[in-house]
Amino acid sequence: MASSIVLSFVGQQDPYSDNTEHEGSIATLIRHLLDQKYSIRRVILLHTQDVAQKANDTKHWLQDKPFNLPKETIELVLVGAELSADPVSLLLAVQEARKGLEKAVPFLSKQDRLEFNASSGTPVMKTSWSLLQAAGYAPHSSVWQVRNPKEMKEGQPRVFQTNVDTLKNEFDFKVVKRQIEDYNYSGALVTLKDSNLSTNLIIALLEYGQYRIAFDFERASEVIQPFANLVEPEFISEISSLREKDQISLFKEVYFRAITKLKNQQYADFVADIFKFQEGFLRFLVETKLGFFPKSYIETQGFRHKLKDFDGGNLDCFLNDYTLDNGEQLRFSQGFPSRIVLIAILEYYQQEFSELLELLGQLNDYCLLRNINTHSFEGISELENPGRILKILRDILRQKTAVPDNNSFNVLNSKICNLLTDVLQS
Repeated sequence: MASSIVLSFVGQQDPYSDNTEHEGSIATLIRHLLDQKYSIRRVILLHTQDVAQKANDTKHWLQDKPFNLPKETIELVLVGAELSADPVSLLLAVQEARKGLEKAVPFLSKQDRLEFNASSGTPVMKTSWSLLQAAGYAPHSSVWQVRNPKEMKEGQPRVFQTNVDTLKNEFDFKVVKRQIEDYNYSGALVTLKDSNLSTNLIIALLEYGQYRIAFDFERASEVIQPFANLVEPEFISEISSLREKDQISLFKEVYFRAITKLKNQQYADFVADIFKFQEGFLRFLVETKLGFFPKSYIETQGFRHKLKDFDGGNLDCFLNDYTLDNGEQLRFSQGFPSRIVLIAILEYYQQEFSELLELLGQLNDYCLLRNINTHSFEGISELENPGRILKILRDILRQKTAVPDNNSFNVLNSKICNLLTDVLQS
């Protein structure tokens, strides 16, 4: 069962005010909560040295009828000497309020709420609770105000909430939206953890994006499947193709991820994706044309033997006579066929692959940059005309499949932001 923990500074009008001839705000708030069937787990009363007696009186007041709160559930906390000496310091008041909040944490379950009384103590003490709520220190909390009974107007409730959740939600929304636009799904998950904006569907979509952009397609599929009826069909179909290692789908995914890296100016990662795209596409074309390709290091030697027998040995003769731009002969090193070998094989079918080879060849300079970056431990702080690279990738893909105008990750981002907007406005 959900319970509440009440936190309050003690003021000059607690527990009973001679000025109004009514109970002070602490007793009034707790009476209201009990009348509303709240279960009070604990009451934490912060007080300065000059109101120590009133704090004790308030504790005894709450132990008596009609409150009947157990003695051990009411905790009196003397604030630091600095605040007692300077009770108008907002910084000191917030610091002491945070200490009070820390005392409440061990008694909180996931279902419990914090009830802040913003009507006792000095003005800065009253304000400190709203600041803590707005700053996100107490996501499951309510800030309560208790009106002066002599100043109430007809129809006004004596006790009412003045939560600043709406303001905090707007702050959180702006932060999360920016993180999502930057494809920072893991960061957005952390931000949402301490917000009022998360739903199971939003969390699942963020995890889906986080795993998908990391090429962990199995986990991406696992988190999205329970919500298959609530998300766009392409989210399910795309991840299904990626899990099955459909080659064209994987190349499109590398292209989409390259777009995200470029937007965030992660040029080294961007160039690495270009290298992965070119090498993978060359392998795909060779395997599709020949009908075989080594699946493991052990099979690489057998691949060379198969080439010698392929097409009556004509391809092997072509490769043996193949001359590189530097005048050297083509070499078959141990391991998987290099990009140069793959290009040479495809040039044997020059008429069929001329357009694709031209496009893939335009990526060579960037692949060389990737190699230099990898082996020299250097970064890439800028890249000339990266938009041209994306166009080349898109043109290559369009030789084999349709390429959507909108990046799949942008479609995902739009879906998540729309859901967040719905929560914010609800």
